[in-house]
Amino acid sequence: MLKKLVFGQIILLIFQGVSYFGCEIFQHHFHNVKCKCDDYIPFIPYTGLIYILWFPLIFLFPIVLGYYDHDIYHDYILAMILEIILSVICYLIYPTTFDRPKCDNKLMNVIYKGSFRGVNCAPSLHCSSCYLVIYSAIKAISMPFYARIISIIVALGIVISTMTTKQHTIIDALTAIALFMICLFMVKII
Repeated sequence: MLKKLVFGQIILLIFQGVSYFGCEIFQHHFHNVKCKCDDYIPFIPYTGLIYILWFPLIFLFPIVLGYYDHDIYHDYILAMILEIILSVICYLIYPTTFDRPKCDNKLMNVIYKGSFRGVNCAPSLHCSSCYLVIYSAIKAISMPFYARIISIIVALGIVISTMTTKQHTIIDALTAIALFMICLFMVKII
């Protein structure tokens, strides 16, 4: 069962990566989503350490979830697939970006280069997937309590770090809530 969960997660992450970066080929005329309220959020480069926890979170959480609660796991996977598809549709219809700050922090420079063109901001897939992790961790009462708490804390930290690393704006995080809610609603009616 564990091998099946790991393999499924690898396939999902490949689909996510190809979809996310692949849509950039078709994007032109980007819209700046930064607003004045984003200037009040401090730039804290060391929160990049929290930001990069997103990668192990989106790989490991579904595996642990699937091991302990198959029903919520299936809802999680379906919602995640919908989040990816709807995000890419949003990115193609209304491509978004904003200028990241210049800094001497090596970690932040690696993070900024990792986002390729620095586009596909709203809705934030980082944030929407973290909202999905939080929701699923709350619902999965058969999952060990410590795993649920760690997942929730890490996911909340990642959402905050997307803004303190200036990888995302408030608009990105808010549109991610809407995306998460739409996907959750779609999963419930499917």
